[in-house]
Amino acid sequence: MKNKWTFAINALVLFVYTIALHAQWSTDPTVNNAICSTTNNQYTPKIVSDGAGGAIITWQDEGDIYAQRINASGIVEWTADGVAVCTAKNSQYSPTIVSDGAGGAIITWDDYRNYYSEDISTDIYAQRINTSGVVEWTADGVAICTATSSQHSPTIVSDGAGGAIITWYDYRSGGYDIYAQRINASGIVEWTADGVAICTATAHQYNPTIVTDGAGGAIITWYDYRSGGYDIYAQRINASGIVEWRRRILNIHPPSSATVPAGLLLRGMTPAAAIPTSTHSAFAAMERLAATVHL
Repeated sequence: MKNKWTFAINALVLFVYTIALHAQWSTDPTVNNAICSTTNNQYTPKIVSDGAGGAIITWQDEGDIYAQRINASGIVEWTADGVAVCTAKNSQYSPTIVSDGAGGAIITWDDYRNYYSEDISTDIYAQRINTSGVVEWTADGVAICTATSSQHSPTIVSDGAGGAIITWYDYRSGGYDIYAQRINASGIVEWTADGVAICTATAHQYNPTIVTDGAGGAIITWYDYRSGGYDIYAQRINASGIVEWRRRILNIHPPSSATVPAGLLLRGMTPAAAIPTSTHSAFAAMERLAATVHL
């Protein structure tokens, strides 16, 4: 009888404990689930799936970068108030994050560690953190770009092989341009040092965003002031760091005054498929063909 009661009590305790584990998500909108509530201020959280029903969250913590994992039951899994991703000197800002495909994540950010004048200010760094909350690359991050002047606002996408492709806007040439870099799963940068030029047109280009092309490369888009007003352009870069669209850019939103010569042909098109002289129908044809035809 005693053994039966012991078994029943143990089963009840296990049942209550299991319910508690599955009830960690707060149902009170005035309470919620704390990811980091330590002293000082935390800003700009970004989030990605952990691949198991939970998430990995990164944020700016005063002038440093931290991260935390929360599981599907609402329980934080790493060090209380987050794991330090970068605590280098000066300040780090605006982290962004992508899954590493193995339950961890790759994080990139703006970094002021090398700041000492107006000519040398923000750089781009990145770090990988695994599913257990252990940082895997060089302490305080791997340099993605430390070129002269400023680099800003990195965005990131998986390369499909445990690494990532990162893009940013860059003032090294005296005007803001668009650059990109690939970093592999081991934390080694794979393309040209300090990044491959995506767009170096006149005037300024800003705030790139990025998506995978499904083949180890990426497609990047940004807003662009080359015409004296803001337009939208795009470019594809392959897994080897080679820009693929031969016109260098595709103008998705051309100026209203744009004209197209009569009978203009795209390589691989027959005369019957010539781009029409109507401005809007011409650019519509370009947009449909740009992904498969080199301009």
